[in-house]
Amino acid sequence: MAFAYFLYPILIKTLEWKQILDAPDNRKIHTVHTPSLGGVPIFLGVAFSLLVWMSSSDATMNKYLFSSLSLFFVIGLRDDIIPMKPVFKLIGQLIPIILIILLGYVRLESFYDIGNLNFSPPFSLIITVFVIIVITNSINLIDGIDGLAGSLALTSLLVLGSWFYLTNDTGLAFISFAFIGAILSFLMYNWSPSKIFMGDTGALLIGFLLSVLIIHFINKNFELESTSAYKFSASISAAICFIIVPLTDTLRVFIIRLTKFKSPLIADNNHVHHSLLRLGLKHSSISVLLATINILFIILAILLKNQSDVLVLPIVLSVVGLLLGLLHYYESKSQAKKA
Repeated sequence: MAFAYFLYPILIKTLEWKQILDAPDNRKIHTVHTPSLGGVPIFLGVAFSLLVWMSSSDATMNKYLFSSLSLFFVIGLRDDIIPMKPVFKLIGQLIPIILIILLGYVRLESFYDIGNLNFSPPFSLIITVFVIIVITNSINLIDGIDGLAGSLALTSLLVLGSWFYLTNDTGLAFISFAFIGAILSFLMYNWSPSKIFMGDTGALLIGFLLSVLIIHFINKNFELESTSAYKFSASISAAICFIIVPLTDTLRVFIIRLTKFKSPLIADNNHVHHSLLRLGLKHSSISVLLATINILFIILAILLKNQSDVLVLPIVLSVVGLLLGLLHYYESKSQAKKA
């Protein structure tokens, strides 16, 4: 944490001197030119921690994860410095994703607790690529206001890191906690009013890590003995709860864009945080609110950990629908008052 923390003042001054800044426009919320390579100290801080503290056996076991994370860092860095078209950025993401699936053997292989049906190898590859892309970009898409993406990532990484530690997967637990430390350092400079943004450099890096951890969680949790104190009977539902806010926001904006016959890859102002801003909430209040909602869903998953997906998934979806309905109601009411 300390290593990343002390890198930020140097990075911020350098970016301001070189005028490598994120410029405001009619879609973005910020009104001043701001550095947006906040993911660089996160990556360097994590790399430093892993080199110093991680055991050689854990490092060897996770070598393909490190390689894929490094590729995502490069893709994000390139996009922050010289913006790429969404389709090219998406194609670039396929390289580290295929690497981690084929060589790191990170893949979804069945419907797990929802139904005992194994996937064929081609379908397993397709569904895993889709899930990784969605989760990875969900963090990137929700990174729209100060402190939000970092706060949500912290809640997810904390529960995943703790679960991996309790189930004796020390390698993934250490990686999770290394990222938690680096993200905490970032939030000290990203909390409203922000001195630096995460950028694609950090958002894609963290999103990809979360996607891999979620798939590892689903697979390992499914294989745990039913007598284990740390087993969730609903693997899929629990995983959804861990990343519920960014996942819901991503699916919501994609549906809105498609219903308006727009490309789901073209950015707009239909994210949940945009709606909350229109209701008059401040950046810090929104970040705390959405992080709290994510935590409450994690608690819900823990409380229902002995129940199956057949019960938990409808409950989770119903609560999500209720919250989105309330948001739509209050936003419509606010717009009616202004009219």
